[in-house]
This record gives sequence, structure tokens and C-alpha cells, in this order.
Amino acid sequence: MKSKEFVEQLAARCGLQKKEAEIIVDKVWELIVETVHKGDEVVTPYGKFFLHKKEAGTARNPRTGETVTTAAKMVVKFRPNKAFKDAVSA
Repeated sequence: MKSKEFVEQLAARCGLQKKEAEIIVDKVWELIVETVHKGDEVVTPYGKFFLHKKEAGTARNPRTGETVTTAAKMVVKFRPNKAFKDAVSA
């Protein structure tokens, strides 16, 4: 589902104008990004968003076969909870 479709369905389910729903979705994601950027977790009823430190390592360029080193970096992860996993797999 694309963002536009998501906003349209949210607006229909909540009885909102599409523009209102779009603002809500944008503000929710903005808040999640700001919170995770600060290093805090965002725990929702469906799981949590958090930062994870990815260690430096080695990788291989598939085109040339050359081995390169990758830098350590912080990546965002989402870990769904059991209820979410069960609902999706049902």
C-alpha cells in the first residue's frame, strides 16, 4: 500500500478529510523519527522502533568481486511484538 492509499483509508475509517489524515500521518512519523534520532525507543502496541549499532565489517562487491570494508553505523530497526506477528500470520 502506498502512502496516498494509506492516508485515504485512514481518512475514511476515522471520518476525516484527506488533508487532516495526511497531516496526522506526517506528524506521527515526524515524532517517531525525532525520538529514535535522539536514541530513545518508540514502543507502540504493535512493536518498537529503536536504533541498533551495526559493527564495521567486510563486504564483497558483486560486480567486481573486490572485498571492501564497511564502516560502523547506526541503523533503525522495528521489532514487531507477538500480537502483531500473530495477527499478520493468521
